[in-house]
Amino acid sequence: MIMNIYFQSKNIDLYQDTKNMMANRMYGLNKFFSHDTNAYIDVERTRASHNGDDLYHVSIKIDDAHNQYFAEEYKENIRKAFDHAYGDMFRMVRSHRSKSRNLARRAGARIKRIFRRQK
Repeated sequence: MIMNIYFQSKNIDLYQDTKNMMANRMYGLNKFFSHDTNAYIDVERTRASHNGDDLYHVSIKIDDAHNQYFAEEYKENIRKAFDHAYGDMFRMVRSHRSKSRNLARRAGARIKRIFRRQK
């Protein structure tokens, strides 16, 4: 099952190898989502106001059937910006998954205790 990944760029042309690199990294998140999940990656070149060097803005938005996740980053090149945004996204998704698991485990344990008391 592979999530659908959509790219959008502003003020920059994304090469196919850059898109492939980003898509391959995003496929690492497949284990957390169902097949009907959409991921949107926006890449934009901006001008920093203080020194005139270009900054790259990468935002990642994932729409799942139950949740939405969003991460963004500004860095001096596309790769660094994407890596930091992806790292933030991975931490959010993994943390949410472990919280959901813990909730299910606690609920199961509570039900088990209730049944034990009734005996």
